[in-house]
Amino acid sequence: MKPIYSSHLIFLYPNFPLLIVKKSLLLLTLLIVLVLPTIHAQHQPVTTVPQLTDSIQRIMAKEHMPGVLLTLVAHDSVLFEGGLGLADVENKQPVTAHTLFRVGSVTKMFVAVGLLQLVEQGKLHLNDEVHKLAPEITIDNPWEATNPVRVVHLLEHTAGFDDMHLNHVYNTTATDPRGAAVVQVFRRELRCRWRPGERMSYSNPGYLLAGYLLEKLSSQPYEQYLAQHLLRPLGMPDATADLRPATNPKLARGYAYDNGRYRRLTLLPIYAGPAGSMSASAADLTRWVQFFLHDFRTPDGTQLLQPASLREMETAHSPLEARAGLLSGYGLANQVMNWKGKASFRGHGGGIDGFRSTVAYNRELGVGYALSNNGDQGTSSIDKVVREFLLRQAPTPTPAPVVALDAAAVAPYLGHYEDAAPRNQLFGLSDYLLGDQHLTQHGQFLLLQPLVGKPDTLLPTGPLTFRHPAQRQATIVLTHDQDNRRALITAGGYSLEASNTWWWLRPAIFGLSLLLIVTASVAGLIWLIFALRRQTPRAQVLPRLLPLLATAVLVVTVVAFVGLADQVWDSGHFNFKTVLLGVGPALFGLLILAGLVLTVRHFRGFRSRVVAWYLLLTYGALGWLSVALATYGWMSLQFWSV
Repeated sequence: MKPIYSSHLIFLYPNFPLLIVKKSLLLLTLLIVLVLPTIHAQHQPVTTVPQLTDSIQRIMAKEHMPGVLLTLVAHDSVLFEGGLGLADVENKQPVTAHTLFRVGSVTKMFVAVGLLQLVEQGKLHLNDEVHKLAPEITIDNPWEATNPVRVVHLLEHTAGFDDMHLNHVYNTTATDPRGAAVVQVFRRELRCRWRPGERMSYSNPGYLLAGYLLEKLSSQPYEQYLAQHLLRPLGMPDATADLRPATNPKLARGYAYDNGRYRRLTLLPIYAGPAGSMSASAADLTRWVQFFLHDFRTPDGTQLLQPASLREMETAHSPLEARAGLLSGYGLANQVMNWKGKASFRGHGGGIDGFRSTVAYNRELGVGYALSNNGDQGTSSIDKVVREFLLRQAPTPTPAPVVALDAAAVAPYLGHYEDAAPRNQLFGLSDYLLGDQHLTQHGQFLLLQPLVGKPDTLLPTGPLTFRHPAQRQATIVLTHDQDNRRALITAGGYSLEASNTWWWLRPAIFGLSLLLIVTASVAGLIWLIFALRRQTPRAQVLPRLLPLLATAVLVVTVVAFVGLADQVWDSGHFNFKTVLLGVGPALFGLLILAGLVLTVRHFRGFRSRVVAWYLLLTYGALGWLSVALATYGWMSLQFWSV
């Protein structure tokens, strides 16, 4: 049957064009009638708490959050304190003002305040050297003589430590190591990858060590110290830093949304308790937000810490960008939570299996909030509507001033930069393989162009400080490190100068490696058939097949890693995935080395020199990839050993 084209329709139905126009206009009118109220409702400002909770519930339904803890504070009043949705899906138990949620890294705020109390008591100083306070703890620091790890480095993530390895996240054993024993669990992470006090790179083991100092100097377990000196004086009735909160009847259940339904998660304790063991209710977090809004005073007016300590907490001291004049960095477990909107909030976020949380406040406007959900979903959508509600009466800020670009000051910094502070050394491999960012001048602003994707626009706020168009304050700075290398530092990123000549080499070799992996695998399958038919010389069988075998090992290893990342609690055990991750990368390298040696040995025996050179090129590219894996720690994975 021949297709009917529009010309055929016009021929068969002379009034077809007019009919289409009439029906289109009718459909358009109907769409306008149906859609306009929805669009109007979406843009209608939220001015009341019921409107806000309705908006949040719509987000919860869309993003699959069974329950949400929420507290809203404005000046001396509590606008909302309670919950939405379900704490326990199976038993239809609602979230209340006293339902506990695991708040993850928000715990770091409590530990930082606890240490600031000890600072006020004269028991330590932020610049104290950790090895003098705790000589029993081993820190691998090649710069110890000139740049020792200090307390402030632990609190600002500038010690250079790696973040937690997968097998050091959740504790699946029946007991909890304490004191120096739990610090020993993280001995591999407590290695300074660069000079301490220079680069901010988020590290949970640093806060474990900070919690150990809190315990040692106070002569109390950190959770007891926090309960006695912070939680109870602040009137936080439910909060606990217990490592094993799952048996607490007040604790909400944690869920993941899979295949159209909520799946309950097993709530495991973590090793790095001071980095994320706190559980709190809406009633608790109301007091915590008020504590910051009231300059560290308790509800009865007692000055628990001096306002100067609050200013210290909100200030970044040690990273290079702070010394270069950037004021927007991570302080003592305290950071800017948003760069857009009428005003910025400070505070901290938290994530732990099944829960995501935010605590944020703005002291100048006297508003703050806390929220958490038990659906393992990010909180950014709810954060946005809550901030807009709290700032609904705040004055619209004046446009950020336009500052002329100082071309002469910027010129020495133009060029290529590479990431130099990965949060986890393993994951730094992707930035290494995908290339650098290119900083160029474009009229009165700069462009930061990645290898793949759109460039970032950097607007000047000073000779060497910049902001993004939607921001009001500087979040990027150009400076030099102690080795006189050019550095480009952003809020959450640290890059050092890279070669302006050979910047393309790494991504080019990586692309070539991928091409050769694919073609060598296809060719290997063909050569396997010839080998089985004995049509390939015996000495050439392995050189032709080893790229295929190496690729298969690499693919299986990647699949195992993805599977283990989805089930982190299995990483500390001796099982198929952990063994494969330990053996796979090393086997990948050995297969490549063996293939290269055999190809060189039998090079003259190949009838086709094209095939011989192709194999040499393949082994060379794969060898480079194995060296890159080794550089970023993939050749020494031993996840089954805690």
